[in-house]
Order: sequence, then structure tokens, then C-alpha cells
Amino acid sequence: MSRLPESGNVTRRLYGLLTPYRRTVALGLLLLVGSVAAELYPPLVWIRVVDEGLPARDWAFIAWQLALLVGVFGLQQLLSAWRGLLLERAGQRLTLDLRLSVYRKLQGQSAAYFESQRTGDLIARVTGDVDALQDVLVRGTDAVLANALRLVGVVAIFIALQPLLGVLVTLPMLAVALMLRRYARTVRPAYRAARTRLGDLTALITDRLAGIRVVQGFAREGAELRRVEALGRELYDVQVRAVTLRNRAFPLARFVANFGNVIMLGGGVAFILAGQFTVGGLLAYRGYGRYFYGPIDDLVNIGDLLQRAEASGRRVFEVLDAPVTVAERPGAQPLREPARGEVRFEDVAFGYDPARRVLEGLSLTIPAGQRVAILGESGAGKSTLLGLVARGYDPLSGRVLPDGVDVRDVTLESLRTHAVTMPQETFLFHDTVLENVRYARPDATPEEVEAALRAAHALDFVRALPEGLDTVVGERGVRLSGGQRQRLAIARTLLARPAVLLLDEPTSAVDAESEALVVAALDELMRERTALIVTHRLSLARGADRVLVLAGGRIVEDGPPAVLRARNGAYAALERTARNLDGAIPGAVSPA
Repeated sequence: MSRLPESGNVTRRLYGLLTPYRRTVALGLLLLVGSVAAELYPPLVWIRVVDEGLPARDWAFIAWQLALLVGVFGLQQLLSAWRGLLLERAGQRLTLDLRLSVYRKLQGQSAAYFESQRTGDLIARVTGDVDALQDVLVRGTDAVLANALRLVGVVAIFIALQPLLGVLVTLPMLAVALMLRRYARTVRPAYRAARTRLGDLTALITDRLAGIRVVQGFAREGAELRRVEALGRELYDVQVRAVTLRNRAFPLARFVANFGNVIMLGGGVAFILAGQFTVGGLLAYRGYGRYFYGPIDDLVNIGDLLQRAEASGRRVFEVLDAPVTVAERPGAQPLREPARGEVRFEDVAFGYDPARRVLEGLSLTIPAGQRVAILGESGAGKSTLLGLVARGYDPLSGRVLPDGVDVRDVTLESLRTHAVTMPQETFLFHDTVLENVRYARPDATPEEVEAALRAAHALDFVRALPEGLDTVVGERGVRLSGGQRQRLAIARTLLARPAVLLLDEPTSAVDAESEALVVAALDELMRERTALIVTHRLSLARGADRVLVLAGGRIVEDGPPAVLRARNGAYAALERTARNLDGAIPGAVSPA
């Protein structure tokens, strides 16, 4: 994650998010001013009725004031309802747009970014943290401004009715403001820690639920429950710390604020006896008291909300500010149609840590339509080679050129449409077979999907499912076997019609019984296409047009399998070892 912005910058940026909705917000603020003015008017009626209407027994005047009071109440409710509707719409739109911005940024990140992040924590940022921001930026801001307008309006009225008494009544509130400012500085670290712990807890639960079969398979339920409990207790502790600070600060703030009531009553009586104030004026003061002291509780809650939003804002801006290491250059163009499928590497160097290279000085040309098996020990750079073709990563130096064009000059959409990756772990969405297969091409007809399933040797088992194509496969395809999932993934890739296939251990999760069907499906998939296959299976290596053996980030052997076998070098040694290990080339399973 990028370096966190300072608190002041976070607050400014948070309110900057409202800029696209400024017209709606501005109209809402105008309505707020009108609503607060209407809200503060009724106590003035008390002055007129008590100080003018009653002494003169002017019943018509009193009736007119009462009718005016009813009208003001109705206007205030109308303005409040209109304001609430506008601000709620702006708030919901802000939430949607911000959530989409965060998700869009995450979708554009490289594979390296996600390898360094926790999925559960990212989910917490997209959901909980964004929701927390809406609460403050719209509802919280509305409440702050409403209370601020009430306070300013009441102070102005207090001073207009009796200047000296108004000043005296205001003094305790200045002390309260200083106390709240100090509290905000003290509680901020606790709220930041709470948001961080919540992200940690969400990430842990997401990870363990995704791997629940492993947890149960090794009888680790108790240990995992203790881990969740430990993180939950840490979250509990920091939240209790924040509540403790709150309950230390606010009773004292309320106590100090209530001195204003004492000053109001005692001073008001004194000024009445001195002939400098009226009973109606004192009643109005009392009527305004709830607008003057009541907002303290609201401001307390809003202060807490602001601290939480500042913590959430930092986490959201971390995602939005994270550098995109794989981005389209300005003016990037789509690959020419139809794509030939040639791939060329020119003096490519790459390392996840620039100080430790995974690939060094790699130059290679793969003609269109050639099948290339990539072998080597774990960490030799096999999977990295595939990632560079699809721009999961960018090389530190050198160039990768599909059809003679630098991948950095090609739009990502066209590149990844023409060069499709089948990762080692087959992923299916919690959806139907039909939607999973045509995910590659949503406009594909059911007939095209069936043709792809037939070519992938998957149609028979799909037809045997309870609801056929409409069968929901479960999260990550949990209701299917490894071989069935793999064949659906092959059908999905067939439907995409790519020019280049990047296959990373395509048979690693397949049992021996399913392997023959998967290999037959792969053979259909690779027909007349360029294919780069990272594999530890001799059956796939022997069927390739060409074999590359990587070691130490370099190509140590390159050629047809029969030629390399005759040379009795690295490939021949791997074959001999594999025959002793049931056909599996050792050390080639882990991605690198």
C-alpha cells in the first residue's frame, strides 16, 4: 500500500468527494438554512404572546400568532423532508460511485499487487469503509451544519434579546468546544486501530472459510476459532478504549455546558428584576435552550463518526492511491485482427524484487501455432514467463512482443482477449454451468456453449447433472470434481477463441482417471493455436512441438522433445526422473 496521507489531507479529500454532487448538496444546504430558520422561529412567538398579547388581552393578535406558528411548523417539516430526500440521493450516489472507483482501481492492479494483499481486507475496504464514509460525508455533515446553524442562530438571538446575558450564557459552550477538540486528537489513534483490526479479522475469516475443507480435514477448527477469537478480542479492546475515552470526555463536557442553564435562569431573573429583560424574553431563552445545549450530544456522536470516517478514508485512499504497475500507455492500440499468435521475447529481465532476478537476458521467438512446453525446477521462472505475455507483470528490461508489437503499446483488453491464461487453480464462479462457460463470451448462444463443452469432453457429464447447463456449480466449483472443473475451464477458453494459450499446470489438479479426458480436451483446445504450457506431465511435454527447460532464469535447453532426448541433457534427465515418479517431472509444480 502507498504511504498514508496526513489527517488534514484525508479530511479535505473526503469532502472533495462531494464535488460531483455539488449542485444537489448546495440546494440541500439552502433548504437546510430555511429549515433551521423555521425551526428557530417559534420561541419568538412566545415573546410576542407573553409580552404583547396577554397584557393587552388582544385575542386576535394571539390567534394570528398561533396560526403563524402552525404555518411555520408545516414549512419546517416540508423543507426538512425535501432536504432529506436530496441528501440521501446524493449519499447513495456517492457510495455507489466511490465503491465503483475502488473496485475499478483493484481490477486494474497487477498480479503482484494482489499477491501482497489479503482478499478479506480489500473486501472490508470496498464495503464497510465506503459505507462509513457515506454516513459522515452526507448524514454527518448535514447534522454538523444543522447544529452549527442552530448554535449561530441561537447565539445571535440571545445577544439581540439581551446582549450581556447572551454573552454570559455562551461562555460555557466555548469551554466545551475546546474539550471536544482535545478529545478528537486523543481518540483518533484508537479509531484507526479499530478499522485496521476489523480489516484483519475480515481477512482471516474470509481466508479460513475459503479453505474450510482444509481446516476440517486437519481437525483445526479449535485452533482457527482461537485465532478468530484473539483478533476479535483485539478489535474489542481498541473499541472499548475508544468508548472509554468517549465516556471520560463527554460527561464532563455536558456538565460544563449545563452551567449555561444556571447562568440563563439566574441571570435572566436578575435582569428582569433590574428592568432590563422581560418574562417573555426569559421564556424564549428557555425555549432556545434545547437548540443550544441539545446539539452537544449530537456533536459528540458526530465527533465519533468523523473519527471513524477519517480512519476509513485513509484505508480507502490507500487503495485509490496505490500505484498501478501495469497500465496502458497513452495511445495504446488494440492488437491487429486477426491475431497471428506469434510471441517474441527480446532480452527480457524480470524480478519481483529488482535485486533478485527471476529471469535474466531471455530472448525467444515462438512462431504462430507452435506448442511449447516449459519445464524446470520450482522458482526457475516458468509461470513468470506466462505472466509477462498477458501483462500480469511488466519486465524490468527488454520487451515482450505479441505479433511484433510491444505489450505495453497494446490495450490490455485486446491483449488478454488474444492471449488467454488458464491458471493452475481452476476457478469457477458460484453460478450455473452455462454462465461459467460463456463468461469468456457472454453473447455466446447455448448451442455454441454445447459445442465448446463437446470439444472439451465435458458435455456428457454436464448433461448428467441435475439441471444440466442450469446446474449451479457452487463457490469455486465445489460441487464438481477437479477434472470436471478443468474441462469446464477448457470449454470456457475454447469459447474465447484466443490466438495464444497460456496454460499453467493444466493437469495438476486432475486425478489419473480424468487425466486422459483433460489431455484430450487440451489437445482440442491447442489445435491451430500458439500454446505455452507450464507442465510437470510428460504426456504434455512429449506432445509439444518444442520444449524449453529453464534454470536460473535462463533457457538451458530448447528444441523438439525427440532432439533434446537424444542430446541426453537436462530434458533427458527430467524424463528419466519422471519415469521413476509415475510420469511427473519433479520440482515443476510450484508457480514461479
